[in-house]
Amino acid sequence: MDAALIVLAVGILFGGMVLMLVMGYQSTERERALQAGARETAAAAPPASVVTVPGFFANPAAASQPFNILFDDALVNRIEHHVRLEQAVVAQFVHHPSIDNLYRESGASVHIH
Repeated sequence: MDAALIVLAVGILFGGMVLMLVMGYQSTERERALQAGARETAAAAPPASVVTVPGFFANPAAASQPFNILFDDALVNRIEHHVRLEQAVVAQFVHHPSIDNLYRESGASVHIH
């Protein structure tokens, strides 16, 4: 009878400790969720420095309207030419590695393969 009473007491003690751990875990997770929600709300709100900008500096209606970006063909061609020249320099360095090929002069001629 005494052994059954001890087992029952240990079982109640162990069950109470597990219950306290579970309840502590749930309260911690609830606080984390509240803090995450507060961080998301703070991140969604614009900073005070943006809110205080006078209307003649920033037009809120203009920011919400989508604008079209037109590519200048000459600029695209110039960028492509520059990339091809850089690719030729890298290819030349890969085939013939040396300090001269790595750091070439800006006036040096580069041949595209």
